[in-house]
Amino acid sequence: MKVKRTLVVAAIAIFVAVFSLSGTSYAADTAYNGPEYKFALGHVIADGTPLDVGAKYFAKLVNERSGGKITINVYSNSALGDNRSMIESLQRGSLDFMFPAIANLAAFTKSTMLLDLPFLFNNNKHAEAVLDGKIGQNILNELPKAGLVGLAWGVQGWRQLTTKDTPVHHPSDMEGLKIRVQDNEIHIAYWDAVGAAATTMAYSELFTALQQGVVDAQENPVGNVKLSGFGEVQKYIIKTDYIYDPLPLMASKKVWDKMDASAQEIIRQAAIEAVRYERDYCYKYDDDILKEYEAGGKNTVIYLTPEEREEFRKAAKPVYDKYASIIGADVIAEVQKIGESIK
Repeated sequence: MKVKRTLVVAAIAIFVAVFSLSGTSYAADTAYNGPEYKFALGHVIADGTPLDVGAKYFAKLVNERSGGKITINVYSNSALGDNRSMIESLQRGSLDFMFPAIANLAAFTKSTMLLDLPFLFNNNKHAEAVLDGKIGQNILNELPKAGLVGLAWGVQGWRQLTTKDTPVHHPSDMEGLKIRVQDNEIHIAYWDAVGAAATTMAYSELFTALQQGVVDAQENPVGNVKLSGFGEVQKYIIKTDYIYDPLPLMASKKVWDKMDASAQEIIRQAAIEAVRYERDYCYKYDDDILKEYEAGGKNTVIYLTPEEREEFRKAAKPVYDKYASIIGADVIAEVQKIGESIK
């Protein structure tokens, strides 16, 4: 009797452990009986980057949990077009899924402009608490108005500054520097506010522009800096952490609305799990790249002190003042309040 009771207790313990590990994800033993689908997912980032790894992990989860009946082919490195053209394809229903750059979404919906504000987040935990909470969900809830469906928040990393030959510790060090930025009015306004000369150009043209001195500086996650070879023509890498660069995993609303409900559930839960995996992968990936640059000897990595970063944050005040009425001063205040509670 004692042995039988012990086995029962052990069995219950195993069940509880397995159930706990599953969390809120789609149950692996739930049979999918819906239609077969073949989808395409596009993004502009290179193969093997955290975002690409996350996209392929998402496709893998969906395929496994649908018993092979839902296939998502991932097209990286702008194979299906640039950010803008792919967003437009989502709206038309000619593309199924994508990871767009958040800066490009501002042209389609004002809901994402909050995330373009410089120095909005203090650290990874602060950003995740906002994106995974009410504010992040509210932003996703606005996307259907633009013909898009937001599933979950991935990240491309923190955007960092690089310069050709100027060590930067203070906003005044940026005076007169020509910097390439994304085609985003808030980004342009910020770098102009610190005294730089912000200019936009296609990402594909950036290496040559840096090499030829057309621009002196640029800002991107360090993964992009490495893969595009910017370190070859930029001596200084300044870890400003000025923007946490989230990328929403999005679906075409036209495609989504025609989808079987059980397929939607599999896809939504797989998206949530995949971006959690992608974020952690991205954080380590970026840290490792900075260590590589430090060890390489060709580049100088500058880590801003808390006091120096605060100078750059204060320089963003005119930008916050200008856009608070559009974004919502109450929403900005709520984000800052969340940050105060997270170390």
